[in-house]
Amino acid sequence: MDRRTLIFVVVSVLIIVLYQELVLKRYAPQTPEDAPISTPFGEGPGSGDTSPDVARTSPPESGSPDVEPIAPIESATEVPIVEGKRIRVETDLYSAVFTTVGGRLESFELKKYTETNAPDSPPLALVIPAPEVELPLGVELRGQRAWGDGNQVYEADRDELVLQGAQEGTLTLRSTYAGQPLVKRFTFRGDRYPIDLVVETPAATGLPSELLESGKDGTPAAVGLVLTRARRAEDDDQSFSEGFAALIDDDLEHAPFGDLDAPKTLAGPVEWAGFEDHYFLFASAPKRATDVRVLPKGNAIEAKILTPRAATGATVLDYTLYFGPKERAYLEAAGHHLERSLNLGIFAPIALLLLHVLDFSHRLTGNYGVDIILLTVLVKILFWPLTRKSFRSMREMQKLQPEMTKIREKLKDDPQKMNTEIMELYKRHKVNPLGGCLPMALQIPVFIGLYQLLSSTIQLRHAPFGFWITDLAAPERLMMLGYGVPVLTVLLGASMFLQQKMSPPQGDPTQQRIMMFMPLIFTFMFIGFPAGLTIYWLTNNILTIAQQWMILRSAPT
Repeated sequence: MDRRTLIFVVVSVLIIVLYQELVLKRYAPQTPEDAPISTPFGEGPGSGDTSPDVARTSPPESGSPDVEPIAPIESATEVPIVEGKRIRVETDLYSAVFTTVGGRLESFELKKYTETNAPDSPPLALVIPAPEVELPLGVELRGQRAWGDGNQVYEADRDELVLQGAQEGTLTLRSTYAGQPLVKRFTFRGDRYPIDLVVETPAATGLPSELLESGKDGTPAAVGLVLTRARRAEDDDQSFSEGFAALIDDDLEHAPFGDLDAPKTLAGPVEWAGFEDHYFLFASAPKRATDVRVLPKGNAIEAKILTPRAATGATVLDYTLYFGPKERAYLEAAGHHLERSLNLGIFAPIALLLLHVLDFSHRLTGNYGVDIILLTVLVKILFWPLTRKSFRSMREMQKLQPEMTKIREKLKDDPQKMNTEIMELYKRHKVNPLGGCLPMALQIPVFIGLYQLLSSTIQLRHAPFGFWITDLAAPERLMMLGYGVPVLTVLLGASMFLQQKMSPPQGDPTQQRIMMFMPLIFTFMFIGFPAGLTIYWLTNNILTIAQQWMILRSAPT
């Protein structure tokens, strides 16, 4: 690998790493006392929520940490814990269980996805049970204080619901508060992930005044839909990418769970809000919500999607729930710009174009590993003219190395004159010193787009390639004598070494010796990369070696 190619590769990797660290993971942990209200995550020091009813150095003795709870109007005494009835909902895509205590979602398992790629792996669960973590889909009435339906007992209009194909069905949960109806109505379809939810809350008549008056920070009385998510175990494959995500006022907000250590409020039109990990989304898209409050609660995160309540009469709210994979076709079909959760970076259009090519190829091959190889070949063909120009420019530069060395030695005490002489040398021989770098620099957007695509697309999750590679989204290992050997990664390092040997040597001998370590460095870098990325880079190296051989063979002697 010549020096300019090395610069290109190093810069590309640095761009990717910096993008991941400074953009996708830019939110630094904040303390409760540093967090002002109604600001997005990570907008300078002190972002967050410091309203009197939100930010606390210690939570109240009971209830939500951002407001004081209020007992139901029918009784000021503590409501005893009761056993509820469970309602099972089965569709072609998922299996869900609701409980009549609180009208909550008790479990939600995706039938087409498993926790691991082991043959006996259970279906992937999006509702993660954990001690002292409330179940999602609670309803909260908020004013100066708040009341939640955690202990409210609902009545269900059915015991189970089984849907296939385009069949639709409804589950209605009914209760009363302050002598008025409190209703949750879910509408399911057998072949779709989105769930329509209508929530009807009691009219202002008879409600405690604390629920009707504006909050201490001036926010109007509101109705909140509460989503909760327990953190996965640290050794879980998805734990590193878990976090809160929302599209508010057309801005995509994201905060890893590790950065959520204080209450925060996001103000603005809420398109959707919820939780995500690397491949799945657990979110709600409200019709007219204005705020989202995010609260860390022990081993869980709670997100309250708030909508101002009606001044008179009942408040009826519409939501679209999406609990499923971050697969673009499903997300687009669900509407509400849920596809923005894919977050493919600044080169998203390129990544999406490559994704369409990958999906088209997969319909023909049925193997995503083969599709990655074919996609790499296609990209190489498209960039062949630029690659040829780059290699020829590097070869011309190599011919000038002896004269450049003489100029450097002769004028080493006069750098300005030395640079002038070298530029004159370029002009006499009509050589562009950037000719080897610019064609490669033009490929950086495609490379980054491929990186984002191959590291984020759910299609590669648990997708086998063949032989020992059973998951293209995980590092590959071949078991030998009780050890997992990254065979493809070793081949990748060998291909980089061969590519370097075939490139014209440039720079002084010290630089050449240092560059000999680069294949080893990149080999260690790729040990933890997904197999899909390793296949792409190895294929790219093999094709580059073939191109170098063809160009060198056709070069005039």
